[in-house]
Amino acid sequence: MISENLKKIVSIIILHHRDVFQESLTPMKLQKLCYYVQAIYMATHDREPLFEEDFEAWTYGPVIRALYDEYKDYGWRSIQEEFELPEIEPEKIEFIEQIVEAYGRYDGAALATMTHREDPWLDARKGLPETEGSNALISKESMKSFFERKLAAYVG
Repeated sequence: MISENLKKIVSIIILHHRDVFQESLTPMKLQKLCYYVQAIYMATHDREPLFEEDFEAWTYGPVIRALYDEYKDYGWRSIQEEFELPEIEPEKIEFIEQIVEAYGRYDGAALATMTHREDPWLDARKGLPETEGSNALISKESMKSFFERKLAAYVG
């Protein structure tokens, strides 16, 4: 079962993705957008996480097990549930929407490939081949510090 905070984030991601890209997204793409939202949010202005759940370093990139369980029946199909915009701070909504706009143009497979080149997923897997399963946790600190460095290099 996913936390209330994650439910809110998921709702915002799905609604904004539908609005901007005129399509719903797959569970795989939702996982990766949640990952980038969480990681970049923590990396900017030394913020606390948006939600408590941890990501695991699965074969196809970072996955929240409870979120996987919630949407696994969709398989590779788009999520078709109806969502309402939740009560949440406007600045958080704006931030999440910016990340969806930046990363939402890629499909789930492309986003998974991107995560495979980033330290948090690689470090959690400790050298396992990409095709080998793993449920190793990706630490929030590794996500935060990696994206702090990445953003500093981009801005600087």
